[in-house]
Amino acid sequence: MKRKLLFPNYLYSRGGRTTFKTLALFILPIGANALTPNLITHNNNPIIAKIASNKAAITVKGSVVDAIDGQPLVGVSISIKGTNKGTLSDLKGSFQLLNVPENAVLVVTYISYEKVEIAVSGKTDIAIKLQPSMKTLNDVVVVGYGTQKKENLTGSVGVVNTKDLESRPLTNTGQALQGTVSGVFALQSSGKPGDDNTVIDIRGVGTFGDNSPLVLVDGFPGSIGDVNPNDVQSISVLKDAASSAIYGSRAANGVILITTKRGSAGKIHVNYSAYAGIQSPTRLPNVLNSVQYTTLYNEAAVNTGSAPAYPDSIIQKYAAHNNPLYPDINYFKVYYGNAYMQNHRVSATGGNDNVNYAFMLGHLNQDGILVATNYKKTDFRLNLDTYHLKDKRLRVSGNISGNLGVTGQPTDLWNAEWYSTLAPIHPLKDANGNWVSVNGERNYYGEIKEGSTSLQKRYNFNGQAEAEYKILPGLSAQLTYAYSAIYTNTNAFHANVSLQNQNGTTTQLASNLNVTDEIDGHSLLNGLLKYNKTFNRHSFNLLGGYSEEDFTYDWQSGYRANFVNNTQRVLNLGDAATQTNNSDSYDLGLRSFFGRFNYAFDDKYLFEANIRRDGSSRFSNGIKWGSFPSFSAAWIISKENFMKNLNWLDFAKIRASWGRLGNQNIGKYYNGSDVLSSGQNYSFGGTLYSGVAITQMTNKYLTWETSQQLDLGIDISLHNNIELTADYFDKRTKNLGLVQPIPLTMAQAAPWANAGEVQNKGFELGISYKTTFDNGIKLRTSLNVSHIVNKIISMDVPQQYTSPKAIVVGSAINSFYGYQMTGIYQISDFTWQNNSDASIPYANRTYTLKPGVVKVSDYSAQPGDIKYADLNGDGIVDQNHDRKIIGKQFPDITYAFNFNVAWKGLDLGVFLQGVQGMQGYTYYEIASPFSGFANVGTWWLNRWTPQNPSNTYPRVTLDGVRNNIHSSFYVENASYLRIKNIELGYTLSPAAIKKIGLSSLRIYANVQNAFTFTKFKGFDPEQTSDQTRAEAYPQVRIMTAGINVNF
Repeated sequence: MKRKLLFPNYLYSRGGRTTFKTLALFILPIGANALTPNLITHNNNPIIAKIASNKAAITVKGSVVDAIDGQPLVGVSISIKGTNKGTLSDLKGSFQLLNVPENAVLVVTYISYEKVEIAVSGKTDIAIKLQPSMKTLNDVVVVGYGTQKKENLTGSVGVVNTKDLESRPLTNTGQALQGTVSGVFALQSSGKPGDDNTVIDIRGVGTFGDNSPLVLVDGFPGSIGDVNPNDVQSISVLKDAASSAIYGSRAANGVILITTKRGSAGKIHVNYSAYAGIQSPTRLPNVLNSVQYTTLYNEAAVNTGSAPAYPDSIIQKYAAHNNPLYPDINYFKVYYGNAYMQNHRVSATGGNDNVNYAFMLGHLNQDGILVATNYKKTDFRLNLDTYHLKDKRLRVSGNISGNLGVTGQPTDLWNAEWYSTLAPIHPLKDANGNWVSVNGERNYYGEIKEGSTSLQKRYNFNGQAEAEYKILPGLSAQLTYAYSAIYTNTNAFHANVSLQNQNGTTTQLASNLNVTDEIDGHSLLNGLLKYNKTFNRHSFNLLGGYSEEDFTYDWQSGYRANFVNNTQRVLNLGDAATQTNNSDSYDLGLRSFFGRFNYAFDDKYLFEANIRRDGSSRFSNGIKWGSFPSFSAAWIISKENFMKNLNWLDFAKIRASWGRLGNQNIGKYYNGSDVLSSGQNYSFGGTLYSGVAITQMTNKYLTWETSQQLDLGIDISLHNNIELTADYFDKRTKNLGLVQPIPLTMAQAAPWANAGEVQNKGFELGISYKTTFDNGIKLRTSLNVSHIVNKIISMDVPQQYTSPKAIVVGSAINSFYGYQMTGIYQISDFTWQNNSDASIPYANRTYTLKPGVVKVSDYSAQPGDIKYADLNGDGIVDQNHDRKIIGKQFPDITYAFNFNVAWKGLDLGVFLQGVQGMQGYTYYEIASPFSGFANVGTWWLNRWTPQNPSNTYPRVTLDGVRNNIHSSFYVENASYLRIKNIELGYTLSPAAIKKIGLSSLRIYANVQNAFTFTKFKGFDPEQTSDQTRAEAYPQVRIMTAGINVNF
């Protein structure tokens, strides 16, 4: 009888992607032909077995299928209970185990299926049917220096479902955290290829400095951007102090643990995946054309008391579109356009009982939507595990990985983004094809096209060796050494360019080249001693460890000008007389002792304690060391007898934790020492000598930022298919690092100080639902919501009131600060000549504010100007008394919804992500009328005029004082809902592709950043906290088609 090779619907329920990731993760052993078996049952699940004819150690073979649809399950773990011996099912769901005691018990486990234990009892052939489980409580979660079952966690740990990420066009693994874990606010910094790093805030912002979490890849600190998303096996986010305290002084901002795929015993398995697609900006602001611009400019000139700048005859030249010196150019369309990208990846995994391996190799080629931006990256990873001695008591593992990233961009990237906002009236070229300068200055687009580009090559290498020896049952020792080196070479060139000025003159830009070399080294030595013991109803786990880390950094640069051409970008070809150079260097060290104690009684009362003692070279003697403890407990209340009759409740656990964490990444690298800076020349005896001097004051009492966090949580599972997790937390960070203002007469840079305290408190909620309908349709959905309030509690240095952002007690970090707009001055607020004679033309009136109407100290208010709130009630709005917090950059609520449905070979996934209660600041270019050379947003067509007395947009003027006052007028609602990802896939029938040597083939179409719903007028509401001007590198929409093949 022929048997069709079918992939289980469960795999399709994961959007089809689980099939391929499972195959990429596991090595599939060779299956055996089924024998004519005898029928028996186990736990009411049919099990087919053939009884052995002898009593010695036997060979057991068989198959594993889904109990609902009978389809083979791939990568199921079948192990002999009480030993380390086991195997995995292959493509047909088959398995084989050698030298199995006839009285052994087989333990059969598979993610999202019920665990089964089967007594061998001399059987040589066993057919197993696994029941799907809607619960994930038995899933193993990666935690600090180990793993734990999800149901036994006492801390707050978020887990990313990596199966949903496999076919998304993620160019940076950090993007996988966006909307996938409650309490984590992940923001993509830009759509620029090679620089699309994700800003990640775990439970708010707890520092004035770098709020980035600690990222560990296979236990080694590193950059999340250096891990290819397709190599990831698991991502755990340690959110509370109890789960993070084992990492001490580097864990105050949270910890992200990434493990990469590893091999298993079985035949070699090869996977190839690829996608290609088109990128486009998610949105670009709508701006004026030349006729609109010049007409509105004339109106602004008149409102400012000047004559119109563009006569009707000139405006008609712009309208004619036949003279390059009178253009109508949308510069967004000049600088930005659609861009192509492609990604290819191949992996091979395999091994035997003693050696397992996984090798991954990939290449990304991504053009940027901004002119001259592009990125090419080739990366590899090899993970090797070997087992030695009797019962595999010694494990020796090695990991090596690396990548080469080549980034191209304009040398003057910021200026290119700035000039993309140019007004449409500025010529790009003249009739002879010569580049034309903007107002006699620059033409960055022309300069880029002539060769003013930067090329950066970044080489990254990571190597790790690890050995673990099982000394006694339950007792093991582990030693790890790892080293990483990042070498970066940047070649930034300005080309020789000739620009035509509109007055007939020429501007000649001379060429120059700046070459920079950087090398960043990092080494780690870890030693662990682990012990676990279970007796009666008691379970203990002990961990002790020692760690040393060393950081080194060297940087040097060279510069020359006046090159003979724009093609040979070699430093030695420049003019030696123009030569300059520079360099810098530092090194840091960390030394740590740490430990953890876990105790469980009766599998329902759980307790954990952690302690870490860290020493950092950043700080002075006497304050180098800090201690960071944590305590947590949990009660699995559903295991109590009084809960047994609640059939609808599968699991319920209450958690509580407290801990203290640290942050040593504040201030300078040498806070405990005075630093001498070179280049401080001095005169002695009439001769100028090179010298060194202290240029920045040092605060030798500067110490760690310390974060204390309380967490209360509950985990619930209902009806075998609904899971809910909720947490309340209160995190307070003290000794915040901030530059302390000093008098200018000190003639040195200000020192760092421990400046204050900030609080982040809120709640998180995560809900998931899974079900399988009678018609075979499988549905999986999840929702997560977070609410976090960020507030500065106290300041030990003066508050900072620098608009448009400020650091003010009682408000969020880096809140927007300025005047509060209350409306627009209307004509009715004024009197004018002849007792307000209405027949006097508007332009000829001399307006005077009526008594009782608020004045503005910055200018003499006129009808159509912005009216601001008089906070102190003195009748005059001024900078000293009437500014306030007018917005914040952190959302009140973040949320995400994931929907996946599968039926037979089809799968559909939709991912929605959004934020609510966040403000953005859009200022200067485009947002402010006639700012510099920039265009104006189309919303200014609705400005105030006597005929259109708007109370939203003021009149237009050329007065920089009026236009550039920081106020709530420039604050926008940056809340948004984004359809982050839509994917439709189809997996071909294995029977149809078997003839061409394939085991599986899936094709799919994907749209990333498909649609965005927002009131934000700027580029994109997803922008970094330092983005307050109206220019940026836009986010990108990516439409791809892809394929995933298993051989």
